[in-house]
Amino acid sequence: MGVKIRRAGKEDIASLCQVYDSFVRQFVGSTARTAKSFSRMLRGKDSMVYVAVDGQNKVIGYVHARVNKRLNRGEFAEIVAEPGQDFESVATLLVERVNVAFIERKVSAIVAGSFRNPVYEKLFPKLGFFDYELTDVFMYSILNVQRLLSELSPVFVSRLQRLKQWNGTVQMECEGHSLFLEKTKEGVEPIVWTNRPPDFKASLSTELLTKLIFGVTEAREAHRMGQLRIENTNGKAVADKLLAALFPKRQFLIMDHW
Repeated sequence: MGVKIRRAGKEDIASLCQVYDSFVRQFVGSTARTAKSFSRMLRGKDSMVYVAVDGQNKVIGYVHARVNKRLNRGEFAEIVAEPGQDFESVATLLVERVNVAFIERKVSAIVAGSFRNPVYEKLFPKLGFFDYELTDVFMYSILNVQRLLSELSPVFVSRLQRLKQWNGTVQMECEGHSLFLEKTKEGVEPIVWTNRPPDFKASLSTELLTKLIFGVTEAREAHRMGQLRIENTNGKAVADKLLAALFPKRQFLIMDHW
């Protein structure tokens, strides 16, 4: 494949943004990561950022890791590769290079959270990592449901834009609050309200919405179990396509802190 790994520099910021943007548009939706975010990442005293470049010297992936001095351990923060690349091959080269850097810093342990992502869980054991029960607890609390829906609006817009040969209105109803989206041949736009019945309406709890967004619950299974209620004017086949578009069965490979 002719991939080379090197330390990232300021000259790579534009490429890092491009690779990250390609990834999140494929797997997540639009996000707020900017050139300033990567500039801060590169300036971090204990931060390590390496890029993978192809034969044309194009950046096709990167890894961000850091040294936790208090615990004297190396921590992988995120690994990103262009969607068209072989993730496992690119990620393996990046991880191996960072491991060398960690050893040079004399860390006592190296950790990498998988978030139960099957790609990570397949990758890290091959590199000598072993699984252990987390002592930390990941919790979330939704205090403002309407704000949650607003924050997720760009994600659903991005996902609906990839749905071909369907136009109409979508309502996401969550515990008395709603997000309305309208898809036309020109694109997808959030709308404040419509007096017309939506073509597709999904009603669900905040807990289920969170699970669906993180890809740990399958939408059609939740519908079958009665946890996800669907009102649809287009027939079952179209409803299935909309569910698959809105809630693709994919896991996050990276997580931003909001």
